[in-house]
Amino acid sequence: MSPQEIGFLGIAGLLVLLTLGCPVGIAMILVGFSGFAAIIGLGPALNVLQTGAFETAANYSFTLVPLFLLMGSLVSRAGLSRDLFLAARRFTQGWNGGLAVAGVAACAAFSAVSGSSLATASTMTRVAYPEMRAQGYDPRLAAGSLAAGGTLGIMIPPSIALLLYALITEQSVGTMFLAGFLPGLLAFALYVVCVTVMARVWRPSDEHADADPGTLGLAFRRFAPVAVLFGMVMGGLYGGFFTPTEAGGAGAALALVFALWRGLRWPGLIAALKETVQVSATIFIILIGAEVFGFLLSVSQISFAMADMIRDAGWAPWQLMLAIMVFYLVLGCFMESLAMILLTVPIFFPLVVDAGFDPIWFGVITVVIVETGLISPPVGMNLFVVRGAVDDLELKDVMIGVLPFVLTDIIRLAILIAFPAIALTLPRLFG
Repeated sequence: MSPQEIGFLGIAGLLVLLTLGCPVGIAMILVGFSGFAAIIGLGPALNVLQTGAFETAANYSFTLVPLFLLMGSLVSRAGLSRDLFLAARRFTQGWNGGLAVAGVAACAAFSAVSGSSLATASTMTRVAYPEMRAQGYDPRLAAGSLAAGGTLGIMIPPSIALLLYALITEQSVGTMFLAGFLPGLLAFALYVVCVTVMARVWRPSDEHADADPGTLGLAFRRFAPVAVLFGMVMGGLYGGFFTPTEAGGAGAALALVFALWRGLRWPGLIAALKETVQVSATIFIILIGAEVFGFLLSVSQISFAMADMIRDAGWAPWQLMLAIMVFYLVLGCFMESLAMILLTVPIFFPLVVDAGFDPIWFGVITVVIVETGLISPPVGMNLFVVRGAVDDLELKDVMIGVLPFVLTDIIRLAILIAFPAIALTLPRLFG
């Protein structure tokens, strides 16, 4: 067989392994190693396996991953989530659907320092869902708004997804964070509109909620720790005081200070460190798999073959982009978000650049589609996270509740395609 045939066979084998339930990182390592050995030889393949693992684990740029994960884990255990919800509730008091809007707003604020969609959805559901149900909210509205609000963590910087996209495509981390800021705000605004419309259908009556959110000054004080943490990390990064890695370290250190100030004890600190190590290990296995699989893509020249096939078929660039987006939307219903980015971007990125699309814009579009996959039935990860965070909630209610938000994400995707400047304006201004 030719190298290209081996490469396409490897992709097919990878999909089969994933269908059978093999972990993504392990599947990529097995397929990448086997395919490289078939093309080049067993000895070089063993060297690739060793080199790929070592270079990934020793790459200084990847130290950003555990640092931002640690920052988010410490913030989760610092008790800031309830403060954010109560502060947001102060500004939405009296609205029809105000608790749901406050939940989405708190998700947006929490995700600005967490960077993780799953952590945001899980934490805010435990805080906000019981209060929504106590005020007579339909479980579909309550669960759907929190599942969708959790996805803001994958877009609003510092975002783990944007970080990984930048690292594997050799783009600037700071530029990717800037590119995600306005699309993240657009997502928040559209979600608020969506909640307002849904509240007219599933009519909550929270204008007379029992919980007193406090004064305006108290609301600002509750927002203050997150604002300070976000301001230090992003301000230091774009002010030239920190490199991205130093920003992650400074953010984790300040998050530890806030957590200790809020009463974090040894069990909570150990749990935060354990969670960081576990998630980091999972991501690094996938990163190593992507590195090894990338060697197979390189020697088999699949990207060049696919580019030639597209040219021969006479596809316009927009047809290529449409095909990629449809593929992502389907795949997002069945695969975890970070794994999807690390698996597919090495394949699609050369095609997109060759077609003339901006790599920064494509990164934002990719993350938006992945974000949609997090809440797309049947297996969107946020659906199960929200369902698992509370006891009196059925999965079908979560799935029904997120469908309007899936439609909202598709509208947002269309807006970002029609107006690329939304993603590219800040990177061009602050370059």
